[in-house]
Amino acid sequence: RNNPNKHAYGKLGMPAGHLEPNESIYETFKREMKEELDIDVTKCEVVQVMNLKGDTDVYDAWFFTCEYTGEIKNMEEENSKSLEWVDISSNIENIMPYQQYALDKYLEGKEKFTVYGWE
Repeated sequence: RNNPNKHAYGKLGMPAGHLEPNESIYETFKREMKEELDIDVTKCEVVQVMNLKGDTDVYDAWFFTCEYTGEIKNMEEENSKSLEWVDISSNIENIMPYQQYALDKYLEGKEKFTVYGWE
């Protein structure tokens, strides 16, 4: 994350975004992948849904796996300094903690719906 004015500056993070009015979660995912990575998602599956308590707000975070066409490019350099592939089966240094938690739960394959940040 490359923008010092946004949350988690300097951390690794997965591509993400927000729902637009009258847009399904699947349409949002496809749009965000096109906007941020310039890929066309041809197939996607929800693998984790998280109820996330942030510092000031509560979010529902959806995590997907997908198949796509195109070559991945960094389309938002103002928000993302670089792109890199990482081994998700290992603890990823410097990733946003809630995303590491989602990856861990995905790899365990037991819980598709989780909560994070609640006491």
